[in-house]
Amino acid sequence: MAWEHLRSSYDEVARKYEDRFLDELRGKPRDREILAAFAALVPDPVVEVGCGPGQIGLFVKQHGRRVYGLDLSSQLARLANVRLDGALAADMHSLPFASEQLGGVVAFYSLIHVRRPAVRTVLREFHRVLRPGGRVLFSAHEGRDEVAYEEFLGEPVPFVATMFELDELVDSIRAAGFDVTSAERRMPYPSESGTVRLYIEATRPSVSAPPAVGIDELPETSMDGI
Repeated sequence: MAWEHLRSSYDEVARKYEDRFLDELRGKPRDREILAAFAALVPDPVVEVGCGPGQIGLFVKQHGRRVYGLDLSSQLARLANVRLDGALAADMHSLPFASEQLGGVVAFYSLIHVRRPAVRTVLREFHRVLRPGGRVLFSAHEGRDEVAYEEFLGEPVPFVATMFELDELVDSIRAAGFDVTSAERRMPYPSESGTVRLYIEATRPSVSAPPAVGIDELPETSMDGI
């Protein structure tokens, strides 16, 4: 099935993906606004889940945050590693971080590669790794179905994604234990595909917060990059 080939598909198109999307934020003013507001509020460290070549995490980093990347594709993680404070290849279903270790998670268009029944499990994993008061920001494409293609970025590799509705994502992140702070829809820009974009930001509710633990205190091998 195409889901099983996503890792190898992204490995195959990594350089083309970088060429296509590295400067994408230049033409997306609302995305820049959302990310800048997130960077102003989120504590360090921040992990970008589904970082690709690191263009989103780099923007957050340039706004004063310490940002690490994580991607299913080892080739994309290699590219992100030169732009971020470190990057590694891993699966968002099981994040390679201790509980309550991170200040923030940003996941732009990576949840589309989670099958609908598993979304709440992934969001609970985000909740697990965030400290109380930590923030998550993610985006997705609007729709009700899965889409599958036999070609991606001009290469004969399979591609599959899940489309979501805003209400279902809000329900899912609340069920994962978050407080939603914003949820919005955006019409596509001329340079984008024709899907409406969805953005949700949420916080893990604050309790008696434990002492902050930074990624620098992980074992040395944890964020060495690829």
